[in-house]
Amino acid sequence: MAQLPIGVDIGTTAVRMLQLGGTERDLRVMEAGKFVIPRQAGTKPDSRREAVVAGIRRLLKERRFRGRQAVMALAPEQAAVRNLRMPETDPAELDGAVHWEAQNKFPFDTATAVIQYQRAGRVHRGDETLEEIIVFAAPRVEVESRIQLASEAGLNLVSLDAEPCTLFRGFERFLQRREDQDVVSAMVDLGARTRVVICRGREVGFVKTIPIGGTVFNRAVAECLELEPTEAEALRRRIGARAADGAEAGEHDRADRAVTDAIRPHLEDLADEIGLCLRYYGVTFRGPWPEKIQLTGGEAHNPTIPSALGDRLQMRVEVADPFRRARTDHLGPVLDRRAVRAEWAMALGLSLKGFHLDQGLSSHYAA
Repeated sequence: MAQLPIGVDIGTTAVRMLQLGGTERDLRVMEAGKFVIPRQAGTKPDSRREAVVAGIRRLLKERRFRGRQAVMALAPEQAAVRNLRMPETDPAELDGAVHWEAQNKFPFDTATAVIQYQRAGRVHRGDETLEEIIVFAAPRVEVESRIQLASEAGLNLVSLDAEPCTLFRGFERFLQRREDQDVVSAMVDLGARTRVVICRGREVGFVKTIPIGGTVFNRAVAECLELEPTEAEALRRRIGARAADGAEAGEHDRADRAVTDAIRPHLEDLADEIGLCLRYYGVTFRGPWPEKIQLTGGEAHNPTIPSALGDRLQMRVEVADPFRRARTDHLGPVLDRRAVRAEWAMALGLSLKGFHLDQGLSSHYAA
């Protein structure tokens, strides 16, 4: 069976590694593994890096990953995204035009940065037609840092990706029909922070990272109940697991209400931000809103979150299953519940990049 690279999703609190095999029509999860980054290691960059490298090495020994080729993504703090509006340009001249327009648009020197971009679509301003360009940029030092980290962990990094593109790739395989070309889809990955991707058919039209997510929720619960952030996170996960299993709150009812009340204002703020993203897309491209939002990420474990977002947005928010149409039977407990499966969307999208790679470091951040 053909094997794809290992998708290595380095999150804020955990690292997930997943390897796919087979073909695009017959996809199978060959191996998967996850470890939590020790909280004490997360306070210092060097300690965190050492913990990540050690954890990856350990999973490579304990799990049956095939080969050592890997794909990673740059985190939002390592890269930046900007939308540019430019006159329609000949494809042969577009690269130079984008690099010129990107000057002074990023909080670092673009002359030494790695820049890639993609066309989002045409927009109209009065009688003028412009192109919306999504530009991804990263300081070269951040790219080199990721390459070095992979090498230290015993991996051969064959591609670096941008997180929004990674998220979309996992859903793109469901948009193959002709009638899907005009369908507007919205994906929200809710982890320590939130990533929003809106597309029409198989073309990404909007991406944004919102600094509201698990980190903010845990802090709010910790302050409300006078807990340490790690205790608040553990409490929230226990409550989420009970709710997902359909258990009655019972003796835990008071704690459940306190947690819900603590994070409600932040969920409302998040929903409002997502609503602004949807409105921007609708106004910019003069198209319809998506019928639903597909939710992934580590925070999808709590069923009260999609319902709260849906109530605020007045639209359907459902927990997505990125492993739909993929065989996972041999992994059993690792990928057993939809809410748990939803947190693997990034790792799956990274491994899927293998279907689109040429030899060498071919990516959004290729030198």
